[in-house]
Amino acid sequence: MNTVVKQKWVDALRSGEYEQAQSKLFDGSNYCCLGVLCDLYSKEHDDHWEHRFSEFANHDLWYYDNQAEVLPEVVMDWAGLKQNNPKVKLIDPESEFTVVENIAGLNDSGYNFKELSNYIEEQL
Repeated sequence: MNTVVKQKWVDALRSGEYEQAQSKLFDGSNYCCLGVLCDLYSKEHDDHWEHRFSEFANHDLWYYDNQAEVLPEVVMDWAGLKQNNPKVKLIDPESEFTVVENIAGLNDSGYNFKELSNYIEEQL
């Protein structure tokens, strides 16, 4: 991962500026950890989130470069990431085995931004 972008991402996650959301990059006011990275890209490139109403889901959705749940390719390229939902390793406390999880899955299962920023800083 690009070290400059990684530091910006880690700093943003730790800043308290972003409130955490689950299951989507952005919900109109809060972000998942991947959404924070998209927002950093948007600010640096003077780009914007796109709001759409989904009749299928019957609620509002926010997209960044046509993605609502994972990183779009333009953000991946900027950040130097090879996956749209990067994976990190953690130790399962019950079995003590190493488990590989994607970062958005950890975000959605209750890991807070500080915890996620530590995994990003150490492993990506």
